[in-house]
This record gives sequence, structure tokens and C-alpha cells, in this order.
Amino acid sequence: MRAGLFPGQGIRAKTVLESLPKSHALLASASELLGYDLFKRVEVAARRKGATLPTAVAQPAIFVAGMISFSYDSAGWDFFCGHSLGEYTALTAAGTFGFEDALGIIRIRAEGMERAGRVAPGSMAAVLGLDLEKVSDIAQRTGVVVANDNSPGQVVLAAPEPALAAAAAEVRAAGARSVLLDVSGAFHTDAMGSAGPALARALEEAEIRTPEVPVVSNVLARPYTDAAEIKELLVAQLTRPVRFRESIEWLVEQDVEDFTDFGPGRVVAGLAQRCRRAARSTEVAAHA
Repeated sequence: MRAGLFPGQGIRAKTVLESLPKSHALLASASELLGYDLFKRVEVAARRKGATLPTAVAQPAIFVAGMISFSYDSAGWDFFCGHSLGEYTALTAAGTFGFEDALGIIRIRAEGMERAGRVAPGSMAAVLGLDLEKVSDIAQRTGVVVANDNSPGQVVLAAPEPALAAAAAEVRAAGARSVLLDVSGAFHTDAMGSAGPALARALEEAEIRTPEVPVVSNVLARPYTDAAEIKELLVAQLTRPVRFRESIEWLVEQDVEDFTDFGPGRVVAGLAQRCRRAARSTEVAAHA
């Protein structure tokens, strides 16, 4: 069994640029729809060493890069799964959205999230080396939110920066470390709530079809069932945690062996591999 994976935001601009063939038809179409030269904006950002893209550019660019990659290997997939923004790429690959509709929805989502981050400032930090239960305890004590459960030993917190600093101190005291992420807001928390109404309207106006290939929902960690659920959960995803570890574990339970990262980069492939190893280890121990 094969599953195609699609990443979310936070990928370095240089990596995104490397996944955007300048002459590709999808890139040209995206630039026309967006009203600006998408390649050029990514190229300019990539000149700054280690830079990531601003949210309003990152989400369209990563979506387009993923769809270009998918266009070279689009047949024979059993499941799709995306991380945050990547869920939109996964749904488009599965035939739920047309390319133009998806890009328009993503633009509204990205701009709404960027505005929400200005209204309710915050950030995110990846905690490395602690399990979800321990990180959740720290989050509860320090007033932060678990935003992403990515893999065993990698959980992302989100909150205003003073609260993240308090959480970071407790993470250090527990013998682990945290890394502040270069993002424009506390994504997947209530801070993103103001982006919801515009996204809901955009989804209501779009043609949404039942996926031709099952797509695992970030919110439920199991596949969507119909178009109505897709509309509801994509809005909920703005303020709900990304359950990526559980999603990969569900795919492993369905006997998925081949996880392919359509990029840009190899972030979600790495997360999936850690989840798969842990899931297989647990299974062996349970049957020993």
C-alpha cells in the first residue's frame, strides 16, 4: 500500500524555490491567478540565507510546488495525507478541488492567518525529546497549546511568546529542548479563529467533490467521508491540533509501507518514518 504525503508551512525559501520549475504550466497559471510572479517572490526570499517565506506567499508556493511534484507521479496511490496546508494539496491530488479553486481557497486561508497573527500575536516552538503526555502537562501548566503532534519526540506548542518562553524553561528542566519556529502566528489555536469566516465562505462557494483517493483528516486522524465533512473540518483545522502522528499510525494499521513525500523538501517523510518505526516497534512488543 502507498501513501502520498504533502508538507505544510515552515520550509526554507531556498528549498521551495528548488521545487518550482520556472517554466512549468502550473506555476504560470498560479502567478496569473494570484496576480503576481510567484516564482520571483520565492526567489527574492531565497536570497536571504535560511529564510522562510511569509505566510501569504508560503502557502500558495508550497501548494504549487507539491502539485508540480505530484504531476510527475499521479497514479497508483492508496491514500493521501497532508500536514496543515498540505491537507489542501492532498485533497487537490485526490480530485476534491480543482487547481484554481484550491489556490483561491489557500490564498484566502493564508491571508486570513497572517492577519490573525497580527491581531493576536504569537508563535510556535517545536519540543524535541519528550512524548505527547509530558508536553501536554507542560502546556497545561504554562498556558500554551499543543498545536502539532508530529511524531514520537516532536510536539509543537503555540502561544504568545512569553508563555512559550515559560514552557521552554520547563522543557529544559525536563532534559529536552525546544526550537522557536519562524512563523507569523500561533497556528492551530484559537488565535486563528478570525480567519475562519472568510475560509468558510470560500469553501462554501467552491466545487468540492468526494476524494477519489482517501485523504486522512488532520483533525480526526482518519479519512474524510464526504464533501460536507471536508468543508467543516478544514475550517476547524485552523484552530485544532494537527494529529499527524496518529494519522501516520492509522495508515500503518492499513498496511501502508510506502510513504512518498511530494515536497518541497523531505520534512513529512522524516516524520512519517519516525512514526512508522515507533508504530512497528509497539506492534512487535504487543505480540512478543
